[in-house]
Amino acid sequence: MGKQPVNGDEIVFGEMRVREPERRQRPDRDRRLACLAYEVPGPIDLPIFLDRLTADAIERHALSDTSVELGGILLGKECLDPDTGSPFVWITRSLEAKHYANTQASFTYTHDSWEEITRERDRLYPELDIVGWYHTHPSFGIFLSHHDLFIHQHFFAQPLQVAYVVDPINQSRGFFQWRDGGLAQVGGYYLTAERGDRVALARLVNDLEKLPNPEGGGGGTISPRLEAELIKMLNRPAYSPVASPTEKLQIAAVFGMLGTFVGVLAVALALWLYQLQGRMQEQNDSFLVLARSVEQLGENQRLAVDTLLQKGEGKKPADFNELYSKAARERDEALRKLDDLRYGNELLSNRTKTLENRAAEQAAKLEQLTKDAKDAPKLRERIASLEEDNDKMRRRLDDLDPLAKTDLGKQVVDLGFELARTRWAAYIGWGLSVFLGGALVVAFYYYKPFPEAEPEAEAADGERPTHRIV
Repeated sequence: MGKQPVNGDEIVFGEMRVREPERRQRPDRDRRLACLAYEVPGPIDLPIFLDRLTADAIERHALSDTSVELGGILLGKECLDPDTGSPFVWITRSLEAKHYANTQASFTYTHDSWEEITRERDRLYPELDIVGWYHTHPSFGIFLSHHDLFIHQHFFAQPLQVAYVVDPINQSRGFFQWRDGGLAQVGGYYLTAERGDRVALARLVNDLEKLPNPEGGGGGTISPRLEAELIKMLNRPAYSPVASPTEKLQIAAVFGMLGTFVGVLAVALALWLYQLQGRMQEQNDSFLVLARSVEQLGENQRLAVDTLLQKGEGKKPADFNELYSKAARERDEALRKLDDLRYGNELLSNRTKTLENRAAEQAAKLEQLTKDAKDAPKLRERIASLEEDNDKMRRRLDDLDPLAKTDLGKQVVDLGFELARTRWAAYIGWGLSVFLGGALVVAFYYYKPFPEAEPEAEAADGERPTHRIV
C-alpha cells in the first residue's frame, strides 16, 4: 500500500521471459506430506501450497515491526499436476528484503534490495525460483493498492507468480493471483508440512484462523504469534529516544495516574502521621498530669502520716487540726485535678473517634482513586481507537489531496461551489414562492367585492331625484 512511485532509476527492467512450469505431483496427493486448508479455496482459484516453516517465518517478520510496511520474496516452484494438467504453486522458502524504502503506508523495492535478494537466492537456494512476493499492511486490511499493482506488474509478471499480503494487527492474510489479465484474491490456500509435523501444522492453521487449540496437544510448543511477541519483547530496547505520539500519550497517561495515586497515598500517610503525633502528644500530656496527681496524692498521704506522728510527739491539737485541714485541702485539689484529667480523657476519646471517621473517609476516597486507576486501560484503548480513526481519515485526505490539485479536481471543487450556490438560490426561490402563495391565499380569503347599486324608484311627482353619493 502507498503512494510512493517507483521510477526507472531504482530498477532497470530486463527482457521478460515466460518460465515453463515444472511437472510435479501436488503436495495434497503425496502421502509423505500433510496438507490443511486456510479458509476456503475457490474452485477457480490457483492452488497455492505454502510450507509451514515459511508461513511461520513470514508471520514473525510481519510482527517484528507493525509501525511500517515490511516485505520480502517468495521462493519455490511453479508446477503442473501430471494427472490433471492443472497448474499450482508450491512455496517452500522466503527471503526478507534488507534494503528497501518503506513508510507507515508504503513498501518499495530498490535497486540495492533487488540485487541483495538475487545474491541471497543464488547463494542459499539456487534450485528455487522466485514465485512471488509478500508485504504487510499493518491495520489496513488485505488488498493491493495502485502502488502494489505497479510493483507486481513490473517485477512479478509471470502467469503463476503470486502476491501475499499480511495484516499483523488485524490478524488477516491472503494471496492474489493473475486472472483474466488482472489480479484477483483467492478464497484460500493450503499449508503443508512433513507428515510427522501434522500436529504442529494443525496448531499453526488454528492460530492463523484464530481458533482455540486443544491443551497439551502440541508437544510443549507455543504458537508462532506468541513466539514472535516474546522475541519482540526480548529485543525491544530499554529506551527509545523517539516515541510516537500514541506512545507519548500512553506514557503520559500511565505516569499521570501513577503520580496521582502516589500523591494521594503520600497525603494520606502525612495526615495519618500528623494525627498519630497529635494523639501521642495528648497522651503524653495526660500521663504527665496523672503523674503529677499521683505525686501530689503521695505527698498528701505522707503529710497525713507526718501529722499523726507529730501528734504523738506532743504537738498541740490546734496544730494537728491545721495540718490536717491543709492536707484535706490538698487532697481535694488533687481530686479536682483528677476530675480534670478524666474530662481530658473523654475529650481525647471523642477526638479519637473523629480521627477514625476521617480515616474511613480517606480510605473511601483512596478506594475510588484505585477504581479510577483500574479504568485507565479502557481510556487508553479509547484514545488508541480515536487515534486510529484519525490516522485513517488523514490517510484518506492524503489520498484525495493529489486528485484535488489536478484540473479535474479543481473542476469538481468549482462544480461543488456552483452546486452550493444553486442550492441556496433554490432555497430562496422556494421561500419566496411559499410567501407569495400564502399572500395570495390571504388576499383571496379577505377580498369582498363592492355591492351593485339598486335602481332608484321614480319620484311620484315626476321630478328627477337629487344625486346621492353612495
